[in-house]
Amino acid sequence: MTTRMGSVIAAVVALALLAAMCGAAPAGGAPPAGGAPPADKDKDQVKLRIFVHYPGHGGKGNVSYCSLTQDDQVNDYGLTGWQLPAAGFTYWINYGSAPANLTDAQVYQAMSAASAAWSAAAPSATFYYGGATTARLGRRDGVNAVGWGRLGASVLAVAYSWYNAGVLVEGDIIFNLKYKWSLTDPAAGDCGGTLGYDIRNIATHEIGHWVGLEDLYGAADQDLTMYGYSDLNELK
Repeated sequence: MTTRMGSVIAAVVALALLAAMCGAAPAGGAPPAGGAPPADKDKDQVKLRIFVHYPGHGGKGNVSYCSLTQDDQVNDYGLTGWQLPAAGFTYWINYGSAPANLTDAQVYQAMSAASAAWSAAAPSATFYYGGATTARLGRRDGVNAVGWGRLGASVLAVAYSWYNAGVLVEGDIIFNLKYKWSLTDPAAGDCGGTLGYDIRNIATHEIGHWVGLEDLYGAADQDLTMYGYSDLNELK
């Protein structure tokens, strides 16, 4: 189920996300002293949720090329029950896992723009880029890792979220290597010229889970960032 918000708040969030998706400055900078998240005092209390993001528009396949936002004024959102640490959240990128057609700079650009979108919409959502990592994805090891791996054919990406006492303590994001990935420049007007799933678009959705938002599956939610399906070359 989703909670209904006022249209003013929804419009501000939607506009902030759209602006960031279309060329926001990279977020972050140097991570806080120490880099890695602190050790948990109550490890037995830490719980895990895994969010699955699906390919295809509403489960009907990839019905459009270069699909853009048509209606971002829907006032829906769902809360997971946690929030980011007050000191901010540092993520690392496993560049070695990325597809060969993507450069390290493109992957960094996509993650920076995606995290900047959330910081613009919610100033309390502070993200830091920690650097490159070789950490394995999808395991709790003290590193908030982002990268690629082989997932099921019906899975586009997954977001791992470990939380404790209403606070996110660790998170990983995995993009599926079984699909083609690209980085689309809206200014180019050609959706990047390559048919693939836009990293920045999907990363913005996955980071939304870290921020504390649920997936949405309503017919009216298809243009919202937290909609649970995505099209090829989608920029929403």
